[in-house]
Amino acid sequence: MLLHHRVFVTSMAVAAGLSFAAAGHAQTASQAAPPAAPAAEAQVQAPAGVNLTQAQRDQIRALREAQRKEAQALREKLRTARQHLRQAMAADVPDEAAVRSAAGAVAALQADQAVLQSRSRAQVTKLLTPDQQARLKDARARAAERAMRAERQMLRQRSQMMRREQMRRDQMLRRQYWRWWRDWI
Repeated sequence: MLLHHRVFVTSMAVAAGLSFAAAGHAQTASQAAPPAAPAAEAQVQAPAGVNLTQAQRDQIRALREAQRKEAQALREKLRTARQHLRQAMAADVPDEAAVRSAAGAVAALQADQAVLQSRSRAQVTKLLTPDQQARLKDARARAAERAMRAERQMLRQRSQMMRREQMRRDQMLRRQYWRWWRDWI
């Protein structure tokens, strides 16, 4: 039983370490400038089964090149807005209006980013034939289903882990009560 407890504690420590490392990496990655993408050699990625023609690949590549500058400028504005929000939140004297203003600016830029992504997706979809559009829709539905399945599995594992932890706590309490009862008699 003690071995199982040690394995559990060790695995929890490893999981916590990995999550902190991932959070630190995400924070430094969001602060670092994104790498410059190769201009002409960019590969156009499409889900398996869509089968883009070379002309479609060239048109999509041209669309992405045209949108790249706008997206980069938007990311820079968003990075600056997030930095202002962090500064407003970390101020010694909290200024609610400044925090709300900075959070509103971040939200507005995130909305602009969502609109840009949506517009980009719509423009690419217009270039596809109806058959390719149907295949793309099916591929997106399958990807969404996989994501939902993975999320359900993660929640199930988390629930099982919490149940095991609760059982361990209950067992410890029973042992403590038993010792208390034994010593009292």
